[in-house]
Amino acid sequence: MKTLARLLAATALVSGTHAHAGEDPLYQPAPAWVAPAALPTNMAGPPIVLFDDQRRIEAGRLWSYTDRAIRIDNPQMLNSAGTIQASWLPDKGDLIVHGIAIVRDGQSIDVLAGGAKFDVLRRERQLEQRMIDGSRTATLAVPGLRVGDVLRLTYSVTNSDQALKQEVQAITALPSEPFDAGFARVRFSWPADTGVRWGATGGVAVPEPVVANGFATLELPLPLAKRPDVPEDAPVRYKLPPLLQAGTFADWPEVSRVMAPLFATEGTIAGDGPIARQVAAIEARHTGQLDRAVAALRVVQDEISYLLNGMEGGNYIPQTPAETWDKRYGDCKAKTMLLLAMLREMGIEAEAVVVASSTGDAVPAMLPMPAAFDHVIVRAVIDGTDYWLDGTSTGASLAVVGDVPEFHYALPLRPQGSELVPMAQRAQTNIDRTGKILFDHRAGLDVPSLYEAEWTLEGPAAAPFRSVIGQTREEQLDDMLQQYVRSIIGENLLIESAITFDEATNTATVKASGLMPSQWQWERGRGTRGFSLPTAGFQFRPDRSRAAWRDIPVALPGPYAEAVEMTVLLPEGEAGYALDGPEAIAQEIAGVRLNRSTQLSGDRLVIKDAVTWPGGEIAPAAISSERARAARIGSADLTLRAPAEVQRYFDVGDGGDRARLAPIEAAYATLIQRDPDNTDIYRQRAQFRSATLDRAGALADLGVVIERDPGAGAYVQRSNLLMEMGRLDEALADAETAWDLDPSLQSAFAKAAVLPYLGRIDEAIALLEEQSGDAAERRSIAMTLSDLDALSGRRDAGLQRLDDLLEQRPGDPDMLNAKCWYQGTWNVRREELPELCTEAVEKADFSPPVLDSRAMGYYRLGRYQDALKDLNAALSANPDQTPSLFMRGVVRREMGDREGAEDIRAALARQPSLERFYARFGIAAR
Repeated sequence: MKTLARLLAATALVSGTHAHAGEDPLYQPAPAWVAPAALPTNMAGPPIVLFDDQRRIEAGRLWSYTDRAIRIDNPQMLNSAGTIQASWLPDKGDLIVHGIAIVRDGQSIDVLAGGAKFDVLRRERQLEQRMIDGSRTATLAVPGLRVGDVLRLTYSVTNSDQALKQEVQAITALPSEPFDAGFARVRFSWPADTGVRWGATGGVAVPEPVVANGFATLELPLPLAKRPDVPEDAPVRYKLPPLLQAGTFADWPEVSRVMAPLFATEGTIAGDGPIARQVAAIEARHTGQLDRAVAALRVVQDEISYLLNGMEGGNYIPQTPAETWDKRYGDCKAKTMLLLAMLREMGIEAEAVVVASSTGDAVPAMLPMPAAFDHVIVRAVIDGTDYWLDGTSTGASLAVVGDVPEFHYALPLRPQGSELVPMAQRAQTNIDRTGKILFDHRAGLDVPSLYEAEWTLEGPAAAPFRSVIGQTREEQLDDMLQQYVRSIIGENLLIESAITFDEATNTATVKASGLMPSQWQWERGRGTRGFSLPTAGFQFRPDRSRAAWRDIPVALPGPYAEAVEMTVLLPEGEAGYALDGPEAIAQEIAGVRLNRSTQLSGDRLVIKDAVTWPGGEIAPAAISSERARAARIGSADLTLRAPAEVQRYFDVGDGGDRARLAPIEAAYATLIQRDPDNTDIYRQRAQFRSATLDRAGALADLGVVIERDPGAGAYVQRSNLLMEMGRLDEALADAETAWDLDPSLQSAFAKAAVLPYLGRIDEAIALLEEQSGDAAERRSIAMTLSDLDALSGRRDAGLQRLDDLLEQRPGDPDMLNAKCWYQGTWNVRREELPELCTEAVEKADFSPPVLDSRAMGYYRLGRYQDALKDLNAALSANPDQTPSLFMRGVVRREMGDREGAEDIRAALARQPSLERFYARFGIAAR
C-alpha cells in the first residue's frame, strides 16, 4: 500500500520518491496556477536558499510543484547534490521538468538550454526489500556546476490514482526550526466549490483559505517554530512531525466505501481450482472455525512469499487470489485478499481492514484518507471474538492467534462504510520466548563456567529459526546461534548447539551448551553475581515534571512475554550464599505483569522469572499512582552473594582440589577438537591454565598460538609467562621477537621488564627513553624509568622523575602512590613516608594497592604492626593481591610469627617471580 513515508518524501531537498507517470520526463513551463517564488536577494544565508512546495487538487488529480535552490558550499556538497534525480510511477502521472538553473555571480545559466537532459533508469530501487513498483528514476549530473554556485531545480509531478475513483489526497510534512531556508513555504489550492477538507496535525494553526478566481488557496510560511520537546516514552502521535493535509474524502466511512470494492471476494475462487481444493483440505483436517482460520493463515504466511507489486495501479489494488496462488508471491494486499477469500469460502465472518503499522495511534487525528494507512490485514470474528490475522507475519498457531498487533486502530472496508475501530489489547496468554538455563559454577566462582540452555520460541519469534533449518551452511548456522546465545547470556564459547522446529505448533527450540567467562565480580574480597532476568530491566519512572507533559500518556513496549527458569550450581561444601534483591515478585504495575520465585538450597539456586509487556498506553491520570507502586518494589535486579571464605582460582593451583577443574579442561579439549585451527581457544585456555597455576600447560598452549599465528601479542604473553617461570633468557628472546614484529610500547615494556634481571639495565633505560605515547603512557614510562634509575644506583634521579610528575598533577592519587611506593621500596627519604603515604591512601579512598604501598613505608620504618594492619586491610578487600600476601609474610616473620613463612610460600606458589622482584629491594623471601 502507499505509505505515509512515501507521500512525505516529497519534502526532500532535490530528489525523492514521488508518484509520477509517463515513460519519460516532459519538459514544459510551469502551469499558470503556480505562484512562482523569487530567489532571495541575499543568498549568503542558509545553504537551502529556496524551498517552495505547491499542490493543486483538481479533477481527480493531484499536481505537486516543487521549487528548490541550494547553495553548493563545498566539494562534499558538490558531490552529493551535483547529480539530481527523481523517481515516478508511469501508470499514475507525469514527471514534468520546468527548469534547471545555475546561479553564479548574479547571473542565471539555463542548464536545459545547453542541451542537458535527464537519463531514465528503468530499474527497481527496492528490489532487495522484495518491492517492485514499476518506478522510473530520472537522473542528471549537472554540467558545469561549481563550488559557490546556487543550483535551482523546478519540476512537477502529477498523480491520478485509478483505485480512488476521482478522490484525491495530499499530505506534506511541515519543517520546523532548526530547519532554515532563505525562503520557504507550502501552498495548497483547489476549486472553491469542491468539498476539499484540510487541516494540520501537531496543533498547528492553519489559516482560512483565500478564495480568488474560483480557487481556494492555503499558504503557510516555513519553517514552523521549534516543536516543544516531548518525553521519550510518549506515544508516537506526539513525536510525529506536523503534517499539512488536504483531501476530497468527507469522512472515514467514505474512505471505507471507496476501498471496499477492491477487496470483494465473490467469485474469486473457482469451484474446481487449486484454492478450492486447499480450502476443502483444511475443512477436512480441522473442525472448529478457529482451527480452520489458523490453518488458512498458515498457508498464506508459509506458502506465499512476500513481494510488493505496485505496478499497474497496485499501490491499492490487490492481485486476485488466483494470481497470487499461481505466482506464489504477493504483498499485504494480495495475501489479505487470498486469506479473506479462503475464510469466506469456509463460512467464517471476515473482512479486510487497513491499519498504520507504525503510526496507528496518530490515525484518529488525521484527515480521512487512505494515506493514513500503510498495511491491510484481515479481521475475523469467531465465537464473538475479534482475531486480527496478518498474512505478512509469521508463526501462526492456536497459541498466538489471539494476540492483538500494536496497530491501535483499524478501518474496516465495507460497502456501507465504517468508522475507525479501536484494536483493544487483551491479556497475552502465550509466552514468546521460554528459556531454561543451567550455569555450572562447581569448578569455582572465578574460573570459566559451563552452561546448558534451551529456548522455546513461539509465533513470529520462531520464524527466523525455521527459515535457516536445512537452508544454511553449518558454519553460518553456528555463527547465527553464537550471536543469538551471546545476545541472551553474554560472551561464551559454543560447544554444542541445535535447532528444531515443530511444524504442528509453529514453535522453534534452540539448544546450546558451552563455556563462558566467570560472571562473578569481586569487591572488597566478596564475590557477587548478577542475572539477566526478564523482570530485571523493569522500571516505570516516566518524567512528567513539566507542566506541558502532564497530559501525555506513557507508551508501553509490547505485546511481548518472556519467561526463564535458571538453575545455578555452586561449589560443593561452601555454605553461606545469600540473595540480594527481590526474591519473590507477583505484581502487575502499569499493566506489566511481573512474576519471580527463587529457591536457594545448599549448593543450588533455582530462579523462575517472567514478564509480560502489554503494549498500549498508561493514561495520564494513572501515571502517578503506577509510578509510586513501581517505586515501592524498587529495583528488580537480583544478585547472588558469595560467602567470605570460598575457594579462589589461586587456591586450586596451590594444593587445592584440582579435580574440580577437570570439566573445564574437558570443555576446552572439545572446543579444540571441533575447531583445531582456532588459536583464540588455545589463547583462552592458556589464560585459564596460567591463572590456575598450570604454567606448563599454559606454555604449551601459547606455543601452539605462536606456531600458527606468530603475532607480537602472543610473544609478549609468553615472555611474561616465561619470566614467571624464571626462564629469563627465553623470556627476553620472546620479548625481542615481539619488538621485531611490532616495535610498540607494549613490546618495549616487555623487553625492559627482563633486561634488568640479566644485568642490562642501561639497555632498558635507553629503550624506554626512546618511547612516547599519550599522557598516561608517558607517565607509565617515567615511573618505570624511575625504578631503573634506582636499580642503576641513581635513586635521587629516579625520585626526581616522580617529583616532576607530581608537580604536573599535584594531589593526584596515582602519583602520590607511585612516590610512596618508590620511597618505601628504595628506602629513600624515609622521614616523609608517613605523611606522604597517608595522603595517598586517603585520596585513593583506601584502595588496596595504595594500602600495600603504605605498608611498605611502615615496614621500612620498623612499624610492623601498622604495616600488618594495612596489609590485612588490603588482602581483605582484594585477596588475590599476591604482593601484599608476600609482604604480610615478611612482616609477620619480622614480628616472630611463624605463620609468616606460610604467607610467603603461598605467595610464591601463585607468583614465583616475587622472590626475584623483592630481592632487588633487599627483601629476602627466606
